[in-house]
Amino acid sequence: MHNLRFLFVLLFSATLFSQQQIPIFDGVVSPNEWKDAQQFSIDYEINPGDNSPAPHKTEVYVLYSATDMYVGFIAHADMSNLRSSIRNRDEGFQDDNVQIGIDTYGDGRYMILLGANPEGNQIDLKLLPDNEDDYDVNFESKASKHADSYHVELKIPFNVLPFIKQDEMKWKVVFVRTTYTDDTRSQSINFKIDRDRPCFICQTPTEITLKGIQSKIRVNLLPYVFGGLSGEKAEGQLDFGKFQKNAGLSGLFDLNSVTSLEFALNPDFSQVEADVSQVNANTTFALFFPERRPYFNEGNEIINSNLNTVYTRTINDPLASTKIIHQGDKQRVYWLAAYDQASPYLIAGENESYSGAGGKAFSNILSYQRTFDQGSYIGLLSTNRIFKDGGNGHAIGVNGLLRFAKLYSLSFELNTSFIKEPNQYWIESEDIIKGKTVALSA
Repeated sequence: MHNLRFLFVLLFSATLFSQQQIPIFDGVVSPNEWKDAQQFSIDYEINPGDNSPAPHKTEVYVLYSATDMYVGFIAHADMSNLRSSIRNRDEGFQDDNVQIGIDTYGDGRYMILLGANPEGNQIDLKLLPDNEDDYDVNFESKASKHADSYHVELKIPFNVLPFIKQDEMKWKVVFVRTTYTDDTRSQSINFKIDRDRPCFICQTPTEITLKGIQSKIRVNLLPYVFGGLSGEKAEGQLDFGKFQKNAGLSGLFDLNSVTSLEFALNPDFSQVEADVSQVNANTTFALFFPERRPYFNEGNEIINSNLNTVYTRTINDPLASTKIIHQGDKQRVYWLAAYDQASPYLIAGENESYSGAGGKAFSNILSYQRTFDQGSYIGLLSTNRIFKDGGNGHAIGVNGLLRFAKLYSLSFELNTSFIKEPNQYWIESEDIIKGKTVALSA
């Protein structure tokens, strides 16, 4: 009995000690603080080189506590030629930078890239099997500059990474470094890339081992209240209009480490990153803007398709919305429902697009995917929109990406739609397409 008690105390003390061996998060990678870390290096230049030796030495360290992962980079460099500026989020891609890519499922469905430039400005991206997606993750970054190198430290909470929780896990990782020599951009990673293989994220041989980690259940509530007056100056005095007021609430709840529930009640989507300006002069087709609203960004890879069947920006001003995302071991589910107060109505023509204000509408998006190795999947997709003042549109389809023998890829998509026109004056046009009027009619 005494021996068992001694063993228990010894194991508990070892576990407690290991969790205390986290670095001081100050942007300086001190070898003593990272002596127990898993260590890696970035040795191969893949652009413009072809698996040639990396132009600069880069040391990488990975440690973790029960709730967070810590990544440290020592990037040796010619500091007189360093390209680095204080920038907005994600603009650090234009500078020297270091990144870690994490594939928690190990099947190539996606990889989350997180990093920073030498100023500590954050960059993040979701790398998909055949493209990439804008992605924002709540993590911390700090950096420092030295005589012959710059250091970057990242603190990544486990609860921002979906994963299947196990006592011991092995996650696939990629380490990336970007450097500049004058206007020449160089990219280096930690392994030799096979350019004949279409799936980059499936190739990494590097893993990190994690034991006994905990993913804290996220419970986020974000209320807002707005009030204001506007007025015009007339005859030497301001003439104010009515007092404008608004309030709303949004939230996120993790049901477990792979399933989350989000909701939004009268959300204020104006407080997001501005759209990139587009010139609409002499443009006959409707402009396409990327989705930057965080509420709609999470899970975007499940509804992306080659034909852009889903365009969430058409949900313009929702009064209420709910969303469930499930990222399982072999299956993924995305379901979103919203009641929109100002939903646009769009008709695609041969030479131009026709649009109008369709008013209030109920929208629904449901996607299911069965996943396989190397980022392969087969999916079902359904969308619905029902306007309060009449008219509706429904689409259903199948899509997929299949990889064979590591070298070949086959992607496919097939959709069909069912549309009932409203008897409204949302679009006024006398144009005729294939014998049918563009103007709406019952």
